[in-house]
Amino acid sequence: MKRHHTILLLALIGSLTGCAGNRAAHHPGGTPTPALTALDLLRQHDPKTAWEPVSEVRADLDHDGVVDYALRGLRKDRVVVGIVKGPLAAASRTWILTFPWGKEGQDSLCSSRVKIEAEDLDDSATAGAKPASSPHKTVKGKGISLYDDRCDAFHIYWSAEERKFAWWRL
Repeated sequence: MKRHHTILLLALIGSLTGCAGNRAAHHPGGTPTPALTALDLLRQHDPKTAWEPVSEVRADLDHDGVVDYALRGLRKDRVVVGIVKGPLAAASRTWILTFPWGKEGQDSLCSSRVKIEAEDLDDSATAGAKPASSPHKTVKGKGISLYDDRCDAFHIYWSAEERKFAWWRL
């Protein structure tokens, strides 16, 4: 009978030890800490914009060798592009670019039904950019295309000289 109890006790200890290794990260309040997302950071930085999570783009947009995040949103008569510097952390830097729609002018989209996607940049947009991991190698960079299929797209890129995101359009 003692052998039976010993086996049961060992099985119980083994299962409890296995469960303890799979616990979620907790902070002092005992509640699991949720993973931080680019959407969370943009909502904190610009709560008046209706951010569209399905629009998220992931690419090394500032050419530092780390993946960055971009999302599209709407705020009144503006299309908004939010960019979050990776890796994601509470203090991650964010940039907000706004574009009017339905107005005449070079800086206006034709409609609010826009999409964003990562695009390859040509050499002139990334001239001189070097990845942190390999400073002797020139970067072929990524940028963002903001388009509505009704008029010319906006091409958003990292300006190393100005240390911010800029755009061009045909």
